[in-house]
Amino acid sequence: MDDLKRFFLLFNLLLFGVLTNVPAAYANDQFIINNSESELDNRYQYPYDLLALVIEATKVDFGEASLTVSSMIMSRNRTFRALKDGHTINIIAEASKLEWDEQLIPIKIPIRKGIQGFRIFIIKQENAATLANITTLAQLTSLNTGSGSQWSTKVAMQKAGFKVVESNEYNSLFNMLSKERFITFGRGVNEVFQEIELFKQHYPELVVDEHLMLNIPLATYYYVSPDKPRLAQRIQVGLQRIIESGQFDQLFYQYHCTYLIKSKLNQRLIFKIDNPFISESDMTTIVGNDFLLNPRGDFSDLCSQYL
Repeated sequence: MDDLKRFFLLFNLLLFGVLTNVPAAYANDQFIINNSESELDNRYQYPYDLLALVIEATKVDFGEASLTVSSMIMSRNRTFRALKDGHTINIIAEASKLEWDEQLIPIKIPIRKGIQGFRIFIIKQENAATLANITTLAQLTSLNTGSGSQWSTKVAMQKAGFKVVESNEYNSLFNMLSKERFITFGRGVNEVFQEIELFKQHYPELVVDEHLMLNIPLATYYYVSPDKPRLAQRIQVGLQRIIESGQFDQLFYQYHCTYLIKSKLNQRLIFKIDNPFISESDMTTIVGNDFLLNPRGDFSDLCSQYL
């Protein structure tokens, strides 16, 4: 082996050792995660708590770490710019996007097991009969539907033929629905019941449709600033550890079983559409096919192990 090859071999071994075998005393990693877009938006509590588990599971080899929530409230586009810079925040749990995949560090483990792609609709009570009589996707797409302007599901729905009415502000979408700017407002199973409860004082006429579900492949990944590869590696290592130990499922189902049971997905008429940004095979490259939830499953039986 010549000197140049020996040098590069030694360099690569040293680099690998630095990244994978950091002594506990070496560093105090600082995780700064985004704030929610609204005081009424509590969708981020689960990824915050999951990240705390990840940090605890990696203390032995990565050392101590702090986890703080940024005080700034930012739109998704502004959050993306802040993540690239890495000072205001350095991590977020967000739906997969091509631009984010290319310019940030994605940890491609779908931390919500795909359930945010199980979309059921918030509607006005007076429109319940309309949705109860829908039997085809064409009938559903003929109704105006609401979406955040920067949501990845917006593009999937547009490509499927939905007439999408957009807003940049999370809170205003509920007001627009109340004023019938659109008829349906698709939300993930992990979101819809909490939102109805949070907004009922302002919009008591809004209810959850009981008949339909729109299934869109959708993954929530942790995204890390490009200059923080150590944090990204720590998250992936930690996620895989808590998946293997069973801690991941324990936390996931504690957060989501109530809503999975309440939604009665296996009793709904389910329409499935493609997502141009991601497929189910993309979501399972690290964790395997069985990691994702089947919307037609009986969650009462499954959740009895965790509640």
